Amino acid sequence: MSLKNFGPYRHIDSLSLDTHPDSPVVVIHGENTLGKTRLFRALRWCLYGSLLPQQSAAAATQQLPGYLNRLAAHDGENVMEVSMKFRANGQPYSLVRRATIERGTANVSTDLRIGPTVVQQASIESEIGRLLHPQISEFFLFDGELLKDFYDRLNTDRERDFIRGSIDTVLGIPALQRGEADIADLAEDAVQRQAKAVRNVKESARISREMRELSSRQESIEKDRQEIQRALRQAKLRLAEVKESVGAVGELQADAREQETLEAAIEGGKQQEDRLRAEMRQLLTVGWRTPALGKLVEALERVQMQNNAANSRQQAVLHARARIEVLREQLAGGNCVTCNQPLPPPDPTTHQQLEDAERNLEDLGAEAADGPDLVLERRIMALIDRTTAERYREKQSELNAVVSAQFDRTRRVNALKDRLKDNSAAKIRALGDEQERLDSVIDGFEQRLKTFVPRLSDIATKQQRLARSLSRIPGAQPAVAAESVFFEYVRTLLGRTIERYQERTRAEVEKTASEMFLKLVRDPQGYQGLRIGRDYRVDLLGSRGQHVDTSEGGKQLVALSLIGALKLAAVRGGPVVLDSPLARLDLEHRENVLNTWVTSLGNQAVLLVQSGELTEENARQILGSRIGHEYRIVRPRNDPDEAQIERTQ
Repeated sequence: MSLKNFGPYRHIDSLSLDTHPDSPVVVIHGENTLGKTRLFRALRWCLYGSLLPQQSAAAATQQLPGYLNRLAAHDGENVMEVSMKFRANGQPYSLVRRATIERGTANVSTDLRIGPTVVQQASIESEIGRLLHPQISEFFLFDGELLKDFYDRLNTDRERDFIRGSIDTVLGIPALQRGEADIADLAEDAVQRQAKAVRNVKESARISREMRELSSRQESIEKDRQEIQRALRQAKLRLAEVKESVGAVGELQADAREQETLEAAIEGGKQQEDRLRAEMRQLLTVGWRTPALGKLVEALERVQMQNNAANSRQQAVLHARARIEVLREQLAGGNCVTCNQPLPPPDPTTHQQLEDAERNLEDLGAEAADGPDLVLERRIMALIDRTTAERYREKQSELNAVVSAQFDRTRRVNALKDRLKDNSAAKIRALGDEQERLDSVIDGFEQRLKTFVPRLSDIATKQQRLARSLSRIPGAQPAVAAESVFFEYVRTLLGRTIERYQERTRAEVEKTASEMFLKLVRDPQGYQGLRIGRDYRVDLLGSRGQHVDTSEGGKQLVALSLIGALKLAAVRGGPVVLDSPLARLDLEHRENVLNTWVTSLGNQAVLLVQSGELTEENARQILGSRIGHEYRIVRPRNDPDEAQIERTQ
């Protein structure tokens, strides 16, 4: 698979997803918002031209401009492309889907080659449909975020009919049903020819008249049914378009909320920027002495040295005076002036010591004429500013961070404004009202269609009875009568065959889904499995066969089991791609899903997961050698518009 300018992927030249039977799992790790879902949608778009399940190609095309890589658009590029190379039925396939965006409108082209053969444009979709039919794409291209929705949808008649219809389509049942209708036409034709051949004119006329009335009623009912089916298809198509628009509006609503948040942050950022600039100006006003810091420090050190020397001299003078006083007291036989204790009697050296002390005092007095200049020292210290420069650097750093954040916010707001243009609250309300109206219309159409089944069955029964009566009238041609009986027999046989085929498929899906669920759940002894009704209503059965409710995680296990069984019923083997399938499960159930469910679905399983579901270390511990490829989605420059996929194994 390769991508060009699709979402955050500007250039992904070759993403290898091929696997070996012994290592059938590909794991792609990516945290939220990095681009897992865009990669998942790129794969779906390449196959079917749609971005979401049950989405029309036209609705997808309207959304494509929003998927063009923003960096590419800024550089003037307007083409995005997704290509796939794969093998099927022993032949190499090369599929390329390309969109050119001009003035907000996408023009899509597709190229499919099977070996050396170029497939005509008109045949590409049917060729892909023969391999992996889009109607059952939910069973092998599955978005884990929709698991709970899938479970809940099984509780609505419409969605159960859709799932059953999807399986019937893949199994070819609609073709059998069309064959049954064709045989019914042949049987009616044989009855009409038989009616013309009988001799009993009166009885024949009566039967022919009743046959014509039944045929007329049948045609009228069929006509009404076809009109309702046509209106139903149109309503469903319109509903799909409206849902896409509502979904887009939902995204836009989130964008609008994000824009409001960003604009408030931008306003707050402006106030913060103004405050920081004012504080920096104030620092410059009061910190004008900062440039003279070096000279002032030198002057302070010089004055402090002088003051320290003056202090030392003064201390020496005081010490000399105290020494003289003690010596004089000693010569006079007095006491110590400090402690008032008797001094020792003088000796011959005491007079000499006194003379030496007096000369020392005279010398010190001349040197200590000037005392310390503490006023000058304090004045210089007051001029020194050691904090302004550091505070200014801190404010400049804060300002740089605010300016950078403001730039990112402004760029994001501009992008959101481009997406939000031409939308209004009135338009959003109108879409919601139309969706409700279409839901009601579709429900009405479906209820009316159900009333046709017993009416047509009643007509068919009466036609068979008249055909038998006609065959007993004298003059009936044996060959035509046999033809009529044969066609009625084949019609009945084919109808019963279709019912048995549908029932067998339902039973197989129920058996496979139950086996899967019991392998996935932590305490399988507490359950019998799943029961799938003829209408595909799903019930979880307890150990005694009773219906039991389950948790959100249990619903996810039920949905996974049913999806796996439907996938195996619809597409034996083949690939399965799952986006975030483990989010609601605990560690034990995640391990069960990886060990039993994923690997049972076919020979190729691609998992797109985030670390909250499965870390790289957990993946290797649980899956081991069953991992064929392992990748990680990264942002090399921390830009949300640019993502790369790097190989880790």
